[in-house]
Amino acid sequence: MEKQTYEKLAYYTIKEKILSGKLRVGEHISEAGIAKELSISRTPVRKAIAVLVSEELIEYELNRGAIVIESSMSAGRFIELLEMGEILIIQTIDKCKNKNLTYKPEKGNEILKEMRQIQKEEEVDLYLTLLSKWLLQFISQLGNIYAEDTVRKMKRDFFNKAQKDIKMIPVLLEDETLECIDQLTSHMVAKEHDEAKEVTKRLVNLYIIRTFR
Repeated sequence: MEKQTYEKLAYYTIKEKILSGKLRVGEHISEAGIAKELSISRTPVRKAIAVLVSEELIEYELNRGAIVIESSMSAGRFIELLEMGEILIIQTIDKCKNKNLTYKPEKGNEILKEMRQIQKEEEVDLYLTLLSKWLLQFISQLGNIYAEDTVRKMKRDFFNKAQKDIKMIPVLLEDETLECIDQLTSHMVAKEHDEAKEVTKRLVNLYIIRTFR
């Protein structure tokens, strides 16, 4: 087996243990124990742990080593992500309004076309990836690297920590989401910025209501 495959094996093994609760919050992860379980050396295990640290499922503590941290996303945290997304979209709308910028919908429309073509129930991760891709391309109009990095972090946080019921919310609201994005796009092209903001707020409110059902 190739070295990279060993690293992937260690990565998926540790991640499964965390997400399934076999490794609990605050529990130490033994490199030696994982290596022995998988009959591999400690080096790929160490590299797998480093990736999980970057995904914020694990952190290093002085004198304790790799420790499991909170890996599930609460409804409250999900709503924080929604509100952050709303803020970034409205900031983008305001910039377009204040600088009289012309919104170019071509790239976003291509992403929407892909979203409509896939089977959402069977390709949940792909649908969610495309949705986050649409958000990133919209926010890129700000020309703010920090804002774009924030969107990428939001995506990582959601994919790595959201449980299935939360991950399914955008899929269950597929029709409403695509309709609102279409309306948002039309308003932006027509430079109807206040209307674009209202559509954004309406969609976020739909997500929040669905979260607490």
